[in-house]
Amino acid sequence: PWSIPVVVSARMWQWMLHDQFGILNHVLKLMGLIDNGIAWTANPDLVMPVIIAVDIWITTPFMVLLILAGLQMLPRSIYEAASIDGVSEWRQFTALTLPLLAPSIAVAVLFRLLDALRMFDLSFVLSSNSDDTKTVSIYAREVLVNFQDMGVGSAASAAIFLMIAIVTAIYVTVFRLNRRLLGV
Repeated sequence: PWSIPVVVSARMWQWMLHDQFGILNHVLKLMGLIDNGIAWTANPDLVMPVIIAVDIWITTPFMVLLILAGLQMLPRSIYEAASIDGVSEWRQFTALTLPLLAPSIAVAVLFRLLDALRMFDLSFVLSSNSDDTKTVSIYAREVLVNFQDMGVGSAASAAIFLMIAIVTAIYVTVFRLNRRLLGV
């Protein structure tokens, strides 16, 4: 799903979640869980969880690739020494794998957070102009294009950039402090 353009994935999910013809409602009806189709993307109470679930479905492969790359960089000699010392596999995971994998997980979370801050296409395609799921990017586009208000639209765009800069600065600061504490 990560290699498919987000708009294509969003449109595919929009078809699967259609209240009359969608496969999800069809399966739920066959299982006897519902009698009538559910308007997943039109219901204000359901649209945000749907967007979150689709976003997780789209970005999970990228996160897995980043963590897999981190796992492949872990030194095997540490695990051999731990198993010779009789350390259980659970203890190896909690005391060795997670701390050694922390930088890879931090990078993956940073990339994911930056993606979430600038999200536009998924929310726009699935819920269009709903005020319940309007992201800052959608608001900036709406103000700039629809209302031709360059001041507020530019400020909203600058706010997105500022949020991304703050998150990146926090990450770099924490990463440097962590490296100093570890003496690396």
